[in-house]
Amino acid sequence: MLALWSVPRAASTAFERMVIERGDHEVVDEPFSEHYYFGPRKVSPRFAEVRPEAEPSAILERLEAAARRGPVFVKDMASHVAGLASPAFAGRFSSAFLIRDPARSLPSLARMWPDFTDEEAGFEALAALVAHAEAAGQEPVVIDSDDLCRNPAGVVAAWCRRMGLRFDPAALSWAPGMRPEWRLWPDWYGVTSRSTGFLPPSDEPPALDGERVRAAYERCLPVYEALRARRLLAD
Repeated sequence: MLALWSVPRAASTAFERMVIERGDHEVVDEPFSEHYYFGPRKVSPRFAEVRPEAEPSAILERLEAAARRGPVFVKDMASHVAGLASPAFAGRFSSAFLIRDPARSLPSLARMWPDFTDEEAGFEALAALVAHAEAAGQEPVVIDSDDLCRNPAGVVAAWCRRMGLRFDPAALSWAPGMRPEWRLWPDWYGVTSRSTGFLPPSDEPPALDGERVRAAYERCLPVYEALRARRLLAD
């Protein structure tokens, strides 16, 4: 199974949309979010609903059953597996890790959920998952969202090389529209559903408005910088 673990608001859905366009993987969108927000042992109290089928072991069984049918690509937030991750867990996937400057990801997250938690911000969970992948004997593939969106052909080609995939430049553009893979979180995918490709990053200076955003930025920045120093370079 290929996986893309991300922080929120980092163009992970656009990356997923590119994989959908390739047409050579069954794409599963944020399966562990059901455990994190809705499962019988949910981590977050954000939603009252409980879904009995959202046990982590059942989610993994469904993914592995899909992988027996053919190639699978999973996109999820690292925070959704923060309590599950281990070297053994990481070793089930061939993973890439998507980061974004917290000066841009956190304000975008706050616009969706003004009460986001540190764990939902995602940076520490992502760094921990990178460490678990290393402990499992993998060389982590870290992608910076700004690099990806400025040079999608180069970064996606480099990712393909590391994952052992054929690079398909035709997959860098797509028809707009919502996708059935996005049924869990359609409210978060509006921009990508209207897009026809990766959108270049904004040149507008970021605004760190609000005490929660500023405090989270101070905590996340060193983690981001350490991960960015290891980022994948474009082909």
